[in-house]
Amino acid sequence: MAWIVRGIENVIRANPKRLEDLLRNLRKDRELFEEIVISAYVEGLINLSKASELLEITRDEMIEMLRKKGVPIRTLSKEEVLAEVEAVRWF
Repeated sequence: MAWIVRGIENVIRANPKRLEDLLRNLRKDRELFEEIVISAYVEGLINLSKASELLEITRDEMIEMLRKKGVPIRTLSKEEVLAEVEAVRWF
């Protein structure tokens, strides 16, 4: 199955707009999209805020979803907190 992932990567690299199409289609299968987002969160590829944004739910709803699924909630490091504060100040 790794060939599928590699193929998707190649198509998106050649035509980045296709990623938008892929994401739009993935979101139609809510359960699958939730699994993908949670997996990315668990691997540390995205943070809690980004996960909740992708799933279009509040941060508190995301925390509750993760707890129900037995997924540990990561706490932010000092550096991540400072980066968040700087990002807010910038806006």
